[in-house]
Amino acid sequence: MQSISKIHGRYYLAIFVLASATLSYQILITRFFSVMLYYHFAFAAISLAMLGLTRGAMEVYGKPERYTSERVGVEFARHASWFALGSVGAMVGLLCLPLLVSGEAVAIVLAVAIIAFVWPFTEGGVCITLLLTRLPYSGGWLYAADLMGAAVGCLGVIFLLLVIDPVSATLWIAALSAGVGWIVVRNSDEVRSLRLSGAIALTMAVAATVHTGLDLTGKSHLGVFWAKGEEQAGTLFERWNTYSRVRVREWAGKAPFGWGLARPSEVRVDQHYIDIDADAGTVITRYDGDVGKLSYLKDDVINAAYLVQPAADVAVVGVGGGRDILSGLVFGAKQIRGIEINPAIFEVLTEKFADFAGHLERQPGVSLVNAEARSYINHSSERYDLVQISLIDTWAATAAGGLTLTENRLYTVEAWDDFYRALKPGGLLSVSRWYDEDKHRGEFYRLIAIAASALQRKGVSATELRHHVVALNVGNIVTVITRPDAFTDAQWQEARGRLQAQGFKIFLGPDVAFDGVTSTLLSDKADAAFFDSLPENIAPSTDDKPFFFFTSRLGDLTSMSPWMNKNNIAVSMTGLLIIVALLACGYYIVLPFLGLARRMPLSTLAPPMAYFSAIGMGFMLIEISQMQRLMVFLGHPVYGLSVVLFTILLFSGIGSATVGADTPRPRAIVWRFAVLLITIVAAGLLTPLVTTWTRSQPTDMRILVSVLLLAPPAFCMGMMFPLGLGIWRRQEALLPFFWSTNGVTSMLASVLGMALSIQFGIAKTYALGACFYVVCAIAIAASRRADPIVTLATKPVTGVGLVPQDEAAS
Repeated sequence: MQSISKIHGRYYLAIFVLASATLSYQILITRFFSVMLYYHFAFAAISLAMLGLTRGAMEVYGKPERYTSERVGVEFARHASWFALGSVGAMVGLLCLPLLVSGEAVAIVLAVAIIAFVWPFTEGGVCITLLLTRLPYSGGWLYAADLMGAAVGCLGVIFLLLVIDPVSATLWIAALSAGVGWIVVRNSDEVRSLRLSGAIALTMAVAATVHTGLDLTGKSHLGVFWAKGEEQAGTLFERWNTYSRVRVREWAGKAPFGWGLARPSEVRVDQHYIDIDADAGTVITRYDGDVGKLSYLKDDVINAAYLVQPAADVAVVGVGGGRDILSGLVFGAKQIRGIEINPAIFEVLTEKFADFAGHLERQPGVSLVNAEARSYINHSSERYDLVQISLIDTWAATAAGGLTLTENRLYTVEAWDDFYRALKPGGLLSVSRWYDEDKHRGEFYRLIAIAASALQRKGVSATELRHHVVALNVGNIVTVITRPDAFTDAQWQEARGRLQAQGFKIFLGPDVAFDGVTSTLLSDKADAAFFDSLPENIAPSTDDKPFFFFTSRLGDLTSMSPWMNKNNIAVSMTGLLIIVALLACGYYIVLPFLGLARRMPLSTLAPPMAYFSAIGMGFMLIEISQMQRLMVFLGHPVYGLSVVLFTILLFSGIGSATVGADTPRPRAIVWRFAVLLITIVAAGLLTPLVTTWTRSQPTDMRILVSVLLLAPPAFCMGMMFPLGLGIWRRQEALLPFFWSTNGVTSMLASVLGMALSIQFGIAKTYALGACFYVVCAIAIAASRRADPIVTLATKPVTGVGLVPQDEAAS
C-alpha cells in the first residue's frame, strides 16, 4: 500500500493552487454576471463551475490510456495552462459583448455562458481529478490540500478586490495557475509542456502587472464596457468588492431626483448618480448647508413619516448618496444616525465626493457609521423616534450565494422586531417599497404581513392591528409606517390632514381600508389557508425564509406568469437551472451507470454510486443552509465568504487529513459516521437557538459563535470523501467517475437547495442534507454485504456511447 511519502510535495502545492484559483474565479464571474447581466444570472456561476469540474472528471475517466499515473505532471501542466487561457478569454469576451438580456433571451444567454465559462472549469476539473485519482492513494491529504486551497481562495479574493480590480485579479489568477503547472513539470523531459506553461504564466503575469498599474493610476484599461445592455460611459468613480460594484457617474438632469414626488419642483440642483451593479441606484446631491434649497424633499412620499409625527432622533438604514440624511435635516431632526453597510458607498460619500455632498458626516447632529443596520441596532443602546428604510435593494448577488441578497436581512419578522425594540415610546418604523397597481402588489402585501406578524409579537392583538399601520402612495412608491403604540383618534386625524395636504394618497390607516387582502392581513383571519389561497406567496418572510423579494411557489419555478416581477423571474431561473442540473445528472450519471450495470453486479456498483452522490448532495445542502442562516446572523455579505465558507472549507480539509492511507476498519468507519451525524444534528438544532440568544452581541463574538457552530460538522463532513476513496479504491478505474458523480450532484444540490429554502425554509433544507449522510452510512453497510472481491477489469464507459473508448474510436 502506498503511503503519503510516495507523492511529491509539488503535487500538494499544485492541487492547493488550482483549487484556490478555481474558487476565486468562480467568485469573480459571480460578480461579473451580477453587474453585466442580472443578479439571478450570477447564481448560475456555481452551477457552471460544478458542471465544468464534472466534465473534467469524465474526461479523465473516459480516456484512461491518456491520463495515466505516469503522465499526471505533464497533463496537469497542459490543462492548467488551458485553464489560464480559458478563464481570461471568457472574461474578455463577456466584457466586450453588449449583452442586452430580455425575458425571451434568457435561454440564449445561458447557452453562451455555458459555452464560454464551462471550458476553463473543465480544464481545472481535469487537473484536480488527475491528482485525486491517478496518484498513489495517500489517505485524505490530497483532498485536504484541495479544500484548504479553496478556503484560501475564498478568503484571498476578498482582500484582492480591496486592492485591485476584478480584471487584474483574473489575470493574476491565470498567471498563478499556469505558473504552478510549470513548477510541476520543470524537472521533466516534456519540453513542450514546460515551454507552454512558462510562456503563458509569463504572459499573464506581465499583462496582470500592466493592467494593475493602469487601474491604480486611473488610466484607461479593460473594464465593464457594457452592463445590462447599456454602455458604461461617464464614469467618475468605480469600486468593486465581493458583493457589489459601485459606480458614480454624471447626472445630466437638473431636476431634483425623487422616488415618489407628489408635485413637480421648480428647483434646480446639481447631482451625481450612484449605481450598484449597474442597476439599483440613488443620487448624491450638492449641498452647501442651505436646507431651504432642499424643500422638494418634503414632497417625497418616502419621507411621509415626518408628517405623521415629528422625529428628533432618526436612524437612516442605507445612507446611499445621503438623500435621507438631507431629508432629516430638512424636517429639523436633531440627531441623525446614518447606517451604511457598503464600504464602497461609504467611501463615495465621506471621501471621494465628500466636498460635493457637503461633508454630511460633519453636519451638526449627523453621524455616519459603516455597519450592517440590524447588527448595529441590536448591540447599540441608542433609541429613536424614527427608523427609516427607503427602497433598500441592491439587486447585487453576494459571491457566496447568488440569490441570497444583502438586503434580505432587513425584511423579516425578526428584523422588524429588532427595529421596534430600538424605538422610543411612540416611535415609528417607515419602510418604502416599489408598487404597481396592476401587477406588482406582492411586496406591499408582504410588508403588511410582516408588520402584522411583528406587531403581534409585540403584544398587539389581531383586532387592533389597523390602529398601528399607515400606508401611503405616490406613483410607483408605497410607504408603510408602523407604530408599536396605537395611534389615538386625535393623533391620526391630525396626521391625516397633513398627509392629504401634502398630496399623498392614503392606502391604509385606522379608518382607511385598501382591499380585502390587506383587511384580512390586519385581522385574525390571516391563517395558512388564506395565504395558500392567494396567487402569490405573500406570507411574512422570516429569518428561516429570508426571501422577501420572491413570491413564487415551488410549482411556479418554471412558469412566467403575468404578475411575475424581476425577482420572481429570478426564481424561474432557479427552476431552469434545476432542469439543466437534472439533465446533467442523467448524462453524467445515469447513462454511464446503465452501461456499467451490464458488466458488473449492481451490488458492487450501486453502493459507491449512492455514497458519492449522497456526499455531493449532503455537503452542498448543509453548506448552503448554514451560509444562508449565518449570513443573516452575521449581518454582512462579506462574512459569507470570510467566515462561513472559509470555516467550512478549512475544517473540512482538516477533517480530510485525519483519514489515513490504510484500509479503514469497520469500527473506525462506524465511529466516524456516528460523530458526523451527532455533530450535524447538534449544529442544526443549536444554530437557530444560539443565533437568537447572541444576535445582540458584538461582531467578533458573533463570528466566534459562527465558527463554533460550523467547525465540528465541517470537520466530520471533510472525512467522508477520502473515506469513500479508501473503501472503494480497488475500483481504481472508476474513481474519476465517482468524483464526477460527486461534482454533478453538488451542482444539483446548489440550485435545489435554494429552491427548497424558498419554499420550505432553511431548517428543512438543512435536515434534508443531514438525511443524505444517512444514505452514505446505508451505502457502506450495503457494500459490506456485497462480494468484496469483485472489481472492474474492463475499460470505462463513455458518457454518450456507453462503449469503451477504443471501440468508440473505431
